[in-house]
Amino acid sequence: MKRIGTLVSGACIAAFASLASAGAPEGSWYVAPQVHAVWLDDARNADDDAGGSLAVGRVLNHSWDVELGYYGSEHDRADGQTELQGFSLAVKWVFYREGRVSPFINLGVARQRTILKPGEDRADPAGLYGLGILIDLGPVRDSGSLFQLRGDLGARHAFSSGSDPVQDPIDYVGAIGFQYSWGGAVPRKVVDSDGDGVTDDLDRCPGTPSGTPVDSNGCPLDDDGDGVTNDADKCPNTPPGTKVDAKGCELDGDGDGDGILDSQDKCPDTPKGERVDATGCPFNKELLLQGVKFATNSADLLPESIPVLDRAIATLKRYPEVNVEVAGHTDSRGADAYNEQLSARRAASVLEYLKNGGVTNTLTSRGYGEREPIASNDTDEGRLQNRRVVLRVLN
Repeated sequence: MKRIGTLVSGACIAAFASLASAGAPEGSWYVAPQVHAVWLDDARNADDDAGGSLAVGRVLNHSWDVELGYYGSEHDRADGQTELQGFSLAVKWVFYREGRVSPFINLGVARQRTILKPGEDRADPAGLYGLGILIDLGPVRDSGSLFQLRGDLGARHAFSSGSDPVQDPIDYVGAIGFQYSWGGAVPRKVVDSDGDGVTDDLDRCPGTPSGTPVDSNGCPLDDDGDGVTNDADKCPNTPPGTKVDAKGCELDGDGDGDGILDSQDKCPDTPKGERVDATGCPFNKELLLQGVKFATNSADLLPESIPVLDRAIATLKRYPEVNVEVAGHTDSRGADAYNEQLSARRAASVLEYLKNGGVTNTLTSRGYGEREPIASNDTDEGRLQNRRVVLRVLN
């Protein structure tokens, strides 16, 4: 009994002193030597004592192991000794294999030999059942092998023949030892070091600053394809094939410093500090969205309006402090009330497009109908000019 107490104490100390990584990978093989404390059925009339075992097994999947084993122990009797030997086949149902500590249930069968000294030997079938725990000791995880502490508590139920003096004895076993596994499919550790949503194994730009939008390769976006990423591009709508500087702007420069390249600047001598539109021309009070068109009697934007609105978005993004009213106007055909309502809906449609394009300016919209013509409504050309949308600067 003193030897049994030493075994149990050692198991407890080892269990609490060891915590490490994660369970053995699927498909790995393992070997498990253990020492046992064996409590014999009282009908055997033999002392409890220590023994040992060796198991060889394989991890079938996340939950199941299968193993072959051998066990043996010797026990004193008043008139001699009783020796137990057995060969076993068992399965383990493992819980939480991904954790550091993995409990399991053990079920199996055995061919158990009872050797009586003196006496007649016999061999009986036996059922094995119990529970146990695996505790990772590591640290050989990356190689596919793993070192674990293993503890078992269970019973061996022998099924003896009718002539045996001891009928169907149940012996109880407490075991402690180690389990070493190797081989199997090692799970790939997925890491995203820069936190951009693309894992390191796929990330071609692993040092992306936090919060930077990236493509499927983990690299900062470059919408205009000029080789300068969006976060550093001061001229984000450069035409394809244009040679640019480190800021993403055309190499021909910006002579008047208004943010519009000389090749696109229709007013190349704008005074410094003047607000300019996408063509480089000043606007202080109004920015006419020339070319914005709608479906007939509708607020639906036509495709040819999109480039005009995109240029307006680029302009407003340069001046986020400007408060803007989107003003809609019509010609004089139709009822006054209908024209005002139609112009209001068209102005609201433009406002929504600007916001969806990322404009952060304070925006409002209003429909003026036919009240503020800029040309005669008696001609087609004049009516065309009066049907317009204007961005009015309020501050």
